[in-house]
Amino acid sequence: MNELMYILSGGPSIVTILLTILAIIFIIKGIQKVPDGRARVVERLGRRHKILKPGLGFIVPFLDQVKKDGLNIFTFRDGSKVNLVERGGNIVMSETRLDPPPKEMIAKDNSEVNVDIIGFFRITEPAKTVYDVDNVYESLQSLMETTLRQEVGKLDSDTLIASRDILSEKLRNNVTEAAISWGIQVTRIEIESIEFAGPIQEKLAEARREELIRRAQVIEAQAKRDMEVLVAEGEKASRVLKAEGVRESQILEAEGKKQEDILIAQGEFEKAKLEAEGAFLRESREREGTAQGYEAINKALKEKPEAVIALETLDAQKNVAKSIGESQNALILPAETAGLFGAIGSITKGMSALSSSLSDNLNSEELKPKPKSK
Repeated sequence: MNELMYILSGGPSIVTILLTILAIIFIIKGIQKVPDGRARVVERLGRRHKILKPGLGFIVPFLDQVKKDGLNIFTFRDGSKVNLVERGGNIVMSETRLDPPPKEMIAKDNSEVNVDIIGFFRITEPAKTVYDVDNVYESLQSLMETTLRQEVGKLDSDTLIASRDILSEKLRNNVTEAAISWGIQVTRIEIESIEFAGPIQEKLAEARREELIRRAQVIEAQAKRDMEVLVAEGEKASRVLKAEGVRESQILEAEGKKQEDILIAQGEFEKAKLEAEGAFLRESREREGTAQGYEAINKALKEKPEAVIALETLDAQKNVAKSIGESQNALILPAETAGLFGAIGSITKGMSALSSSLSDNLNSEELKPKPKSK
């Protein structure tokens, strides 16, 4: 009886252990680890419930379930389909490439053209991609093909070649607008090639070749013209430099001549200045000598007045002799020889007295100290 009571008393401990084990299993099955760049769609009782994003997530076991089946999310590249749903229901969220086979279309001028397009897209809302569109690849390809046929049918062959960028932009705008409702973001769509069938392609290739030849000729002519311009500019620069050299030479020559004239003028000025100073000094000395002579004569005359009479008589006779000498009809016939000798004697006496007086005065002047010239 006691043993039965002990077993019964240990029953709650076993229940607790069982509940703990169930809780651990519940937590383990409920924790979901989603890789980076991936997402999982969770259904609760068969209906869309939530999206598990990269990192740790949690679902309620037995009520919630990660959708793994019926996911038609494909793309086409390298000539085959590529599934965008990995093991465990992980949906690829990174950008992927869609490269369908070339499509044959009809242009506005009824020419057959093969257009090869390539697109890039990513899944942004996995729930819409899983539940709102049946097949991603076929839906995107059909939308791109339909839009491209409409745009190609508006253009002729020549315009198609030059309108590749315009076609890509219109195609991307139309596909992007429709793909938003499918939870898909179209990043860009490009036209890889546009090729025409048969003779049209050959004609276009020939036209393209002629266009390239024409462009090459234009580029060659432009290069030749640029070379001629460069040569002309070089010759012009050479002439300018030569003219500048001549001008600089003339300027230097003129400046040299100017300096030479200035130096010559300065030399002549200095020469004239020195000559004038020499003449002035000579004239000053002559005037000084004359003044000293007059002073000596004046002093001598004051000391011997009889010399004045002899000088005046001599001066009078000198003037008479000069007048007679200038006359062409005059003839000198002295009336009195004694008178002439008397006059000569008196003159000789006066001159002797004047000469002795001048000699005395000059000797006295020489004995005086001379002033220093400045």
